[in-house]
Amino acid sequence: MSESELQAPKLLVDEYGNVHQIAGELARGGQGVVYRTKDADLAVKQPLDASGQPDKNANLRESFQGIRLLPMPVRVPVSLPLAILREEPGYVMRLLNGMKPFAVFDLDGRSKKKLEDKKPALPQWLAKITDKDLALRLLHYASTGSTRRRLRALAKCAAILARLHSAGLVYGDISPNNAFIGEGDTPDVWLIDADNMRLELPSGGVSVYTPGYGAPEVMQGLDQSRPRTDCWAFAVMAFKLLALCHPFIGNKVLQAEDDDGGWDAEPQASGDSPPASMEEQAYAGHLPFVDDEDDDSNKGVGGLPRALVATEGLRRLFQETFGAGRELPHRRPAIAFWALELARAADQTLDCDACGMSHFADEHAQCPYCGATRPAFIRAKTPRWEVLIPGSATAFALPKRLFYPFSFEHHDNTAYEAVLNFAARTAVPVRGTQPFPDNLTFVFLEGGK
Repeated sequence: MSESELQAPKLLVDEYGNVHQIAGELARGGQGVVYRTKDADLAVKQPLDASGQPDKNANLRESFQGIRLLPMPVRVPVSLPLAILREEPGYVMRLLNGMKPFAVFDLDGRSKKKLEDKKPALPQWLAKITDKDLALRLLHYASTGSTRRRLRALAKCAAILARLHSAGLVYGDISPNNAFIGEGDTPDVWLIDADNMRLELPSGGVSVYTPGYGAPEVMQGLDQSRPRTDCWAFAVMAFKLLALCHPFIGNKVLQAEDDDGGWDAEPQASGDSPPASMEEQAYAGHLPFVDDEDDDSNKGVGGLPRALVATEGLRRLFQETFGAGRELPHRRPAIAFWALELARAADQTLDCDACGMSHFADEHAQCPYCGATRPAFIRAKTPRWEVLIPGSATAFALPKRLFYPFSFEHHDNTAYEAVLNFAARTAVPVRGTQPFPDNLTFVFLEGGK
């Protein structure tokens, strides 16, 4: 094959005769790879076999006919198959322009290498950190939106799952490669992989999970995928994206001390024998949560301080999911609670003007990362909710969750638009729109106060 042929763009034809030109790889997982196409709103997914090549034996037609018959909630942002490829295994699906997987929040090996090759100049607040790997991770954390953008993305993802669960559906394989985020300060979020979606079954069925995200009962072969296993996988993803560490990779795993056990340790839970490695034991739920309140044998040794990236309400959800919920799946909080608490937490954060990291403004008069004085902000509040607005903002879209019961579909929609003037301490509706409700108040707070 000539060099020109090797460099030629890959062309795929779907069942309706439409030609799709591959423009680059978006995400890759254990089950398949997702490609961007020249059409900004379309993507192609191809299943992979054990060798990482397109799985020629995959029978997609029957599977996708079943997916199309599922009782999907209206307007739910899940990318369903549009057309099956004609000559190769795979299918075409919708994907909004500019969307990227949640995996972009994680500084993996490939991303780290690209960042190192750029030889970025570390800002002053990172220059004194002796651990250069940690400094790069924090630089990446800040450049990808810090805590606030992660909280907003996770809140929208949880809201999508809540809508699916309310319809009796199981998503089946939550991971950073299957959730996609758009651009902007209030980005769209979509779930892209509907391959494993199905109705919850009393028994039987095939369970699929991404390594490191599977619920203990699924990994141990004790149960199948259910809404509560979705809740587990989502909680793992949320913890990793916010705290920069896995909720079960702690001291016991990293040090593997002889007195704590190793690859040949006795099983710590009922069911099949534990996996061979300590890391796999942790993933399968045989070891305690790194922040477990009652068992510190696997205490966390890294990551960001939890109080900086999760509110008290979120920390309670993590404890209940990974503590009691590790062995008692029914104790795991429903995904609806995650959507509510994540949105509430995001609304309590402010970005630091000096370093770009976000933090919970009511907890710190100074940035906990660089020490800069907290910027001025405005607190928009009703008896139902409150939102913090940067003092520099001259206009702000007030979301529906401020005024109405929390809606998984509409909580982020705009209810009112405000024109703000921090110096004059005024907030008024945009000209020509209805006046604000009487129960809405604005409090203007100076920087550092």
